[in-house]
Amino acid sequence: MNKKNIQIIALVAFVVIAAGVLYYGLNNNSDNGSATAERGEPQKVHILKYSDYQCPACKAYIPAQEELEREFGDMIEFEYRHFPLSGHQFAELAARSAEAAREQGKYKEMHDLIFEYQEAWSQGDARNYFTDFAEEIELDMEQFEADLESEEIRQRVESQRQEGIRRQVNATPTFFINGQRLRQNPQNYDQFKSMVELYMYRS
Repeated sequence: MNKKNIQIIALVAFVVIAAGVLYYGLNNNSDNGSATAERGEPQKVHILKYSDYQCPACKAYIPAQEELEREFGDMIEFEYRHFPLSGHQFAELAARSAEAAREQGKYKEMHDLIFEYQEAWSQGDARNYFTDFAEEIELDMEQFEADLESEEIRQRVESQRQEGIRRQVNATPTFFINGQRLRQNPQNYDQFKSMVELYMYRS
């Protein structure tokens, strides 16, 4: 076999090998793409938040929570639990105000107003602020005042705080996703979304 024939055979062998590598690579990438696309049906995610109405960090997470609800819709559910900290003078009163509003079907409206004006009522005169909020959302004021001071509402708030203590909550906010406590709170929306998706597509 002359030198020219050897060169031709070597060239053909190289082309065959290269084609095989390219074919394997394309199919392998395709398989990976299918695995990602077919990661299973999403499961509903439940997020429990132990929170304090006078805590600035608790308020800071609200935009991310609202964005998650917009993006995932019914696939995500947030639940608020009261955990008023002893160092926050008006936190327990704020919690009772939210629960008094719940008695008239206006919990979310009161919840949102309390957080929106957190900086103002935290400086003092909190009860008057909460009364104004109750009037703004058109609550029956006589019932609101009675519920605000009722033993039932006080016990409801305290029972949630005690539940948090039993679950070793010692700061706010503390998040539980599908019953599992987050060791570290997400630092931004993308981190929060990634955590949610981890549980949403967990088999």
